[in-house]
Amino acid sequence: MKQELHSFGPGVVPEVHSDSRNSLQDWFGDFRRERAEARIEPAGRRSRAIIAMVHNEPVFFPIWLRYYSQFFRPEEIFILDHETTDGSTDGEGFTRIPVTREHFSHEWQVGEVEALQRELLETHDIVVAVDVDELIVPSPSMGDLGSYLDRFDEPFVSCLGYEIVHLPDREPAFDPSRPVLEQRRYWSENSVYNKSSIATEPSRWVPGFHRRVDFHFRCDPDLRLIHLHRIDYDLCRARHQRWADRNWDSEDLGEGWGGHNRIAGGDEFDAWYFSNSGFDRFKLRLEEIPPEWRGAF
Repeated sequence: MKQELHSFGPGVVPEVHSDSRNSLQDWFGDFRRERAEARIEPAGRRSRAIIAMVHNEPVFFPIWLRYYSQFFRPEEIFILDHETTDGSTDGEGFTRIPVTREHFSHEWQVGEVEALQRELLETHDIVVAVDVDELIVPSPSMGDLGSYLDRFDEPFVSCLGYEIVHLPDREPAFDPSRPVLEQRRYWSENSVYNKSSIATEPSRWVPGFHRRVDFHFRCDPDLRLIHLHRIDYDLCRARHQRWADRNWDSEDLGEGWGGHNRIAGGDEFDAWYFSNSGFDRFKLRLEEIPPEWRGAF
């Protein structure tokens, strides 16, 4: 991949803040850590499964699979393959479940994932549901995701959303052959992407999965849902164009579901990419990723 730096006009690239801010850490951090320390040491590995839906993801799916394969066996990884045509789901290391629908629909997607989650919970202790551009990563001081799952004993838990953001005037283009955090220095806490992804009981989500239909929320501030959507400016713009060109369900278009994924170019894309969290009331607030996270993925 060609390595380039981009030049943008003044005021386009956001300010990077030096103070790290985790707004829920003060409220929940000590409680969650005390609870984790009080858990009985697991007798062994808890049975688990993970679900994602994929459609033509040649960059994100290999990153996703490489990360989660550390903690899930191939027979525990379930990919709902929505008509992938680029060969990105042709490999091994997971169970591929073909799904098809003429018009992409967030409600249909939620229904497919909920049904598979219910089925898998009949034979697995824990089921994780995430998108293909999302990595669940505990704070390094708390151990890795595998040890977290082995000690997990709640109906569900809610991860805190963080977005990695590529600043193309400071960092080169993304190289998929190298670890992500070797190449990227900035992220932003983004509560829009909080998600109740780990569960031992069946879940019901609103379209997009970032809220449950019962609005219940069990925060663990040491559990991050790290969103890779913006790890490369050019890749993100090209992916948005592919999403804009998809055959969308009329209800999704009418409700504006996933609308930010269809912003594909020009000043509108730059305004979204560098400042907007995906919802008008939330703005990105960039911070440097702490050094202790560098080896996480």
